[in-house]
Amino acid sequence: MPEPGSGIVLVGMPGSGKSTVGRFVAERLRRPFIDTDALVEQHVGMPVPAYLRDRGEAAFRAAESEVVARACATAGTIIGAGGGAVLDPLNRWALWHHGLVAWLDVPPAELVRRLEADDVARPTIQPYDAERLASVLGARRFAYAAADIALDGARDPQRVADDLVAARRPQGRRLLDLMVDRHHPIGPGQTRIVLGADLELRAVAPTGVAIVDRRAPEPMRTALPARARMELQGGERAKRLHTLGRVLEWLAEQRVERGEPVLALGGGTVGDLAGTAAALFARGLPLVLLPTTWLAQADSAIGGKVAVDLRGAKNAAGAFWPPVATFADVAALRSLPRRLRRDGMAESLKSALIGDPVLWRLIEERGAAALGDDEAARYAIIERSARLKLAVCERDPFETGERRALNLGHTIGHALEVESGYRLRHGPAVALGLRGVTAIACGRGADLKLPERIDDVLARLGFAQRRRFDTSAVRAAMLADKKRHAGRQRWILPMEIGRTAEVDDVTDRELDRALRTIAA
Repeated sequence: MPEPGSGIVLVGMPGSGKSTVGRFVAERLRRPFIDTDALVEQHVGMPVPAYLRDRGEAAFRAAESEVVARACATAGTIIGAGGGAVLDPLNRWALWHHGLVAWLDVPPAELVRRLEADDVARPTIQPYDAERLASVLGARRFAYAAADIALDGARDPQRVADDLVAARRPQGRRLLDLMVDRHHPIGPGQTRIVLGADLELRAVAPTGVAIVDRRAPEPMRTALPARARMELQGGERAKRLHTLGRVLEWLAEQRVERGEPVLALGGGTVGDLAGTAAALFARGLPLVLLPTTWLAQADSAIGGKVAVDLRGAKNAAGAFWPPVATFADVAALRSLPRRLRRDGMAESLKSALIGDPVLWRLIEERGAAALGDDEAARYAIIERSARLKLAVCERDPFETGERRALNLGHTIGHALEVESGYRLRHGPAVALGLRGVTAIACGRGADLKLPERIDDVLARLGFAQRRRFDTSAVRAAMLADKKRHAGRQRWILPMEIGRTAEVDDVTDRELDRALRTIAA
């Protein structure tokens, strides 16, 4: 019997030759070939075009996910995956762990020629037009580019099959490989974002000097390609001006020159600290983030904001300094205690509330398992969180409008952290902040079922829903909040799952109600 992970998966656009090449490979290796589109038709009992017409794309994608899981259940099979199946991170997790993944890359003009000559209709990408297909390819490239190998699918399929049979699966799994605009006049114009499992750091990260959280997983610390490293204890108390001064002096001692990357291995506090130092030293060093916590992978390593805390104001001294690359390995979370995984889950809940109802359902259904041993769900939740933030930051890189929605739950949350002397962790603080602003939102037309849904999820995930705190100190901390404008506090309110509103006229009475909601 073939070993788990010994299969072969072909991905690519419709018309790229996955079925043809896959069958040739299956014949050479004497293994079964599975076409997921054909399996969907068997599963739903009708042709895919008819099912799409009658039931819609959402129903088709749900059926496709069931079929992908079934196809991956038998080790060693050769799978031709539907062109859009890779968009779902849970599908990708299953397919990428099934075996070697090959992207059959074919130019849009050639795809048009093949599709027009094919009797099988592809309703999700019609009409067949090179510009239209190039747009679809662009939207899927983040998944296709994460394949183990890319093959020229425009060649003779027999030769493509020969190359695929001879290929060997590398170590590690890249599950997302994406280039995004960097939005800064200094440095490169784009940032590379890679998410995956068991990444080979020496194969993806450049050599540089490293700021390392000594609690980061030992294998990652050992594999880090660094000519020099400074180790420190991460955490909010390290994210202060005096520690920043130590890092800057160390960079000077190492004679770091402009252009040499600063590698930040650790959680969000280490990323913020190293990022602020990189922004300042030599007027800007390339920053490479290697986040090792859920919170950092889902949120703080995305978007380009770096900062340190002042005594009475969180993240008050900082800059916009986007990394040149971010490599997030979900394997780093295996050794994290459950409370630290939960810490990051709060940011994923925030992302879902802002604009991703699918992510919210995923957290409702598998969030508790993701905090435990369900690594596939953990990865999917983190990816969806990160991609929502990436999309928001792409549209509003300098927080002049839409990006302010990412502060949902943080106005109260940050104030609670300050009041506690930063003893309260960020995730539990944000969870309390979400409950507080929901109480305000419900007096302003929000879905009245929202508090119950939020409380139910928070309870199942193990978040405390109340806390003792000094109300006057919390209010004082809000006065130093950097989101204030013209003396007025900006608030992000959740109105329903996937929709928020921004207001700046929250009254003292409404704030009292919010704080009473979370006070023990």
